[in-house]
Amino acid sequence: MSEGQEQEAFMREAIAEAQSVDERRVYPNPRVGAVIVENGAIVARGRFEQDGGMHAERRALAALGRNPAPDAVLYVTLEPCSTHGRTGACTEAIMASGLGKVVVGTIDPTSGHRGRGLSILRDAGIEVVSGCLQEECAALNPGYSGRETSRPGTPEEG
Repeated sequence: MSEGQEQEAFMREAIAEAQSVDERRVYPNPRVGAVIVENGAIVARGRFEQDGGMHAERRALAALGRNPAPDAVLYVTLEPCSTHGRTGACTEAIMASGLGKVVVGTIDPTSGHRGRGLSILRDAGIEVVSGCLQEECAALNPGYSGRETSRPGTPEEG
C-alpha cells in the first residue's frame, strides 16, 4: 500500500468517527473525528461528541493514555483549533504530546483559524499534510462556514 493509500485508509477511519456523532449534539459546531496511528495500526480514536465538550484530537490523546510513540501520526478530519474558548487550543495539546506528524482533511473555515492551526504546528516542527480526502471531510458538515463564538473579552473557538 502506498503512503497516499495508507493516509486515505486512516482518514476514512477518522471520518467514520465523525459520522458516528449525532449532528444535533454538536450543533452549531462541526462533527470531527480523529485517530492516532503507530506502526501502521490505530491505537486511539476520538470524536467531538457535544457542544462544549472535548475536541476529537484531545479525546484521542486522552484515549491513548500516554505520549504517542515517536513515529505516531494523528489523522483528523478538520484543522485543529488554535484558539482558546471553552476548551484549550488543540494545537497546544498536539505540540505537548510530542506528535511529529498530523494529517488533516479540511481547513476550518472559522475566521480565527483558516490555516492558522496548520501554520502553528508547522512552526513547531510538526510535519503537516493537509487536504487528505478533503471533499469527504467537508461533506461531514454541509453548510458549515465556521463557528464564531467571540464574545467581549473571549476569543473565538472552532
